[in-house]
Amino acid sequence: MRYKIVEILEPDFGCEGRPDGYVQVDDVVVEDTLGTRHILKMEDTKLYELELDVGSYLEIEKVDD
Repeated sequence: MRYKIVEILEPDFGCEGRPDGYVQVDDVVVEDTLGTRHILKMEDTKLYELELDVGSYLEIEKVDD
């Protein structure tokens, strides 16, 4: 099924910053063709690697809620 990225939520570490060795995982809010929204967890570096941003489309076989 095809999903559109409608929002990317990055964790907020405040003034402490990221812990050493931390791999940032973002909540990616996607919407299917029926308008149903789902939240996927994706590594931030993978989003950049695949050049995914708000408005991008993903082809995903199945989303488990």
